[in-house]
Amino acid sequence: MSRKKDILNEALKLFNSTNTQCQSTNHIASSLGISPGNLHYHYKNKEEIIRLLYSNMKEESILSVSDLPKTIEQLNEHLKVLIAIQWKYRFFFKELLFLLSKDKQLDSLYKEDNINHFQRIKISIENFVDSKQLRNLNIEELEYITNSILLTWQFYSSHLQTLNIKFDKNTSIKLIEHTNSILNAFKIKE
Repeated sequence: MSRKKDILNEALKLFNSTNTQCQSTNHIASSLGISPGNLHYHYKNKEEIIRLLYSNMKEESILSVSDLPKTIEQLNEHLKVLIAIQWKYRFFFKELLFLLSKDKQLDSLYKEDNINHFQRIKISIENFVDSKQLRNLNIEELEYITNSILLTWQFYSSHLQTLNIKFDKNTSIKLIEHTNSILNAFKIKE
């Protein structure tokens, strides 16, 4: 494994174990047993490391438009993959608004990606209507479902923190249940 990858992996481990505010580049270097200068040879600062981790997370989670779920069953399978990715990069979701406020470049990148993600969710919901799993939706309903799913996935771990519930692998599985609850209200009645 390359030194750059080692640094990213160690940063991810440390960020997930506490948070990004508690971990400096010096902490990351010390944990790897390298000098801060060696770390800075590869990465300018902690923000660059966080942006690269975000980029890796995005790359692991994005489906092409043609591969977006066509049925709710396909969605649930994809959600299992997304839960594993969200768990792997859990620091990002726990600190989302803080991280965006500290790095204008990350903020800009995330907002652009989020707008695209909103559109991808909307396409998936339209796929469920086309596959006759959801009833025909008006524009307001489509926006409501899309926003509800996006909010649930982005802020679920923060929501749990405010209720003093630990975000772990077991509680993260509930994301699928929440997503399905949103969709259930719009299913075609048999």
